[in-house]
Amino acid sequence: CLLAQPMRKSKINNDSTSFTLQTNYLNNYVYNGRTDSLTAPYFYTTATVNFANGLYASFSLNYLLTPGQSGYDFSELDLGYNYTLGKKISGEIYGSKYFYSTGSNLLNGNISSDIGFTFNYDLTYLNFHNSFDVFFSNKADMQLVPGFEKEMILNSTKHNTLSITPGLYGSFSSLNFYESTVNRRLNTIRNPKIKQPPPSGTLQSTTTVDNKGFKFLDMEITLPISYDLKNWNISFIPTYAIPFNKITTTSVNTSTINGVSKTVKLNSTPYSETHLANIFFFDFGITYKF
Repeated sequence: CLLAQPMRKSKINNDSTSFTLQTNYLNNYVYNGRTDSLTAPYFYTTATVNFANGLYASFSLNYLLTPGQSGYDFSELDLGYNYTLGKKISGEIYGSKYFYSTGSNLLNGNISSDIGFTFNYDLTYLNFHNSFDVFFSNKADMQLVPGFEKEMILNSTKHNTLSITPGLYGSFSSLNFYESTVNRRLNTIRNPKIKQPPPSGTLQSTTTVDNKGFKFLDMEITLPISYDLKNWNISFIPTYAIPFNKITTTSVNTSTINGVSKTVKLNSTPYSETHLANIFFFDFGITYKF
């Protein structure tokens, strides 16, 4: 899931088929410890069907709230299966498909689909969490997110439960998503509705990541707070992300005017990568279970 990265996939235990409707506010979109130059808050709604045999299907609509860019940004379709092995092992196997608006400028908006799984092992005092994903864009990316978390029940009655689940996670990923996103932004007219003047020439830009490979990109400290009622759930998930390993890029710009081409090679590493900064963000959600 693209927006669910700060919210590790929750365990769902159903004795019968259920339907949930969830609405969330994310104050800033962060991916692998990186964020865009402009703050990207989202309002998104997710409808999910959970079946008694562990299968589930969900669909979400994501609305960007950035001033001057606000509007429908992308949607997501998820299909998955919740599994348990004995008393200590649980997780999910899932696949996702993403659909973007023509003007979407999402940080990792070249990702078209995703397959992955989670693996959780109960260590009694801690829960060992792992997720592994393969994201498909122009080239495939692999992402591994290991971590530790512990659910603590602060108060529990017959229909009300208040809990916190502090967690520490690390994100390891290849960098093809970053390269393809930069190239898309450089070579696409962002607003096709605006009539463009006749071109006097052409400009083609190609950007490559210098330090390719599977990198440790960020560490995230989270403290999810969850309040469960009989049919309602209210959640607040603050996250503090610490980025590592700056991603450096080189761009080759080729301009052609009156049949004459000129090529310029330059260091295109953005300021945000040369000056990595820690980021705080949060997600607030309300869920109703039918």
